[in-house]
Amino acid sequence: MGWLSCKIRQAHRCTATTCACREEEEEEPATAEKREGREVEVEEEKVVDEVEETEEEEKRCRLCLEGEEDGPLVQPCACRGSIKWIHEHCLTKWRCTSTNEDAAYRCGQCMDEYRDALSIELLSARLQAERAKEQTSSFTLDILAQELQTQGKYGEAEPLYREALKMDRETLGTRHPNTLIAINNLGQLLQVKGNLAAAEPLLNEALGGRRETLGDRHPETLIAICNLGTLLKSQGNFAAAEPLLREALTVSREMLGSRHPHTLASINNLGNLLHAKDDFTAAEPLLREALALSRETLGNRHPNTFISISNLGTVLKAKGDLAAAEPLLREALLAPSWGSTTPYWGWSCA
Repeated sequence: MGWLSCKIRQAHRCTATTCACREEEEEEPATAEKREGREVEVEEEKVVDEVEETEEEEKRCRLCLEGEEDGPLVQPCACRGSIKWIHEHCLTKWRCTSTNEDAAYRCGQCMDEYRDALSIELLSARLQAERAKEQTSSFTLDILAQELQTQGKYGEAEPLYREALKMDRETLGTRHPNTLIAINNLGQLLQVKGNLAAAEPLLNEALGGRRETLGDRHPETLIAICNLGTLLKSQGNFAAAEPLLREALTVSREMLGSRHPHTLASINNLGNLLHAKDDFTAAEPLLREALALSRETLGNRHPNTFISISNLGTVLKAKGDLAAAEPLLREALLAPSWGSTTPYWGWSCA
C-alpha cells in the first residue's frame, strides 16, 4: 500500500457559481467555517483546536443538534471534535437538497470526500440535466470523473476526462488553468490504470504549463512536480524522479510549512522513493515524520493515516526490524475497507 501523489483538484475551475471572486457561498447549517473565495480550506488549527471535545461531552448531530435518540451518529469524513458526528439521514438530506454544489460529494468543513454511491448518483444527475439543456460544463465532467476514479471506476471516468480536456483545449487554449487541470487529471487517471507511457507526456505538459504560467514555487506547480515525480518513480526511473520529489518537498516546507497536507504528501512520496531504492536509512525518518504529522493533523482513523502506518511498517520490515514493524502492520489491518476505492492525498482546494 502506498501514497498516491497529490492531485490538482477541480476546485480551481472558475464557473459562474464557483468563481473565486464570489463574495458569498452557502454554508452548511450551524457549523460552516469557510474561507472567502472558491479555494476553500479548513485550517488545521480550527479543526483540531477550536472544536476539540472532551470524553465527557455528549455526541450530537452537527446539523440537527439532536443526539442518538434520533438515530445512530456516524463519522462520514475527516472532521474532528464535536462536529465529526452526524445522523446519516440528516447528511443525506443535506447532500440532496443543498444548493452548494460541493455538498453532493464532500464535506463542507474538512473537504474530505464521501466516496460513496450517492456521490456518483447526484453528480450523474447533475451532468444529465446539463446535457438535456445542452449546457454541459467541463467542471461537472471533471467532478464526476474524479469521483468515479476515486471509487475505482476508471473505465467510466476516462471518457469524461477526455471530453473535459477536449472542451477546454478548444474553448480556453492550452495554457488556461482549467485546461492544465484537465491535462493533469487525465494523466493521473492513465497512471493509475497502468498506462504510464500515455500518462507521461500529459504530466510533462501539465508541469511545463505550471512552470511557465505560475513559476517554480507556486503550490500548483509543486503538485505538478510531485505528480510527474511519482510517475517517473512508477516507471522505475528513480534518477529522474528523485530531484523532482526533493524539489517538491524542499519548496513545500519553505512555502507551506511541514504540517500542510501538500508537504505531508511530499514527505511520503520522497520516503517511498527512497524505500524503492532500498535506501531504508534515509526513508525511515521521512516516513516516521509523515506518520506523526498524519496522526496529529488527520487523526488515527483517516485513510491517509492508515496508508502512512503501512508505509512505515513496510520499510521497518524491509530493514529487518520486525519487532517495530509488527504493531504498525497490525494497526494498518484495522483500516476500513475501501473496496475499489483508493484514498489519496489531494489539494485542500479539493
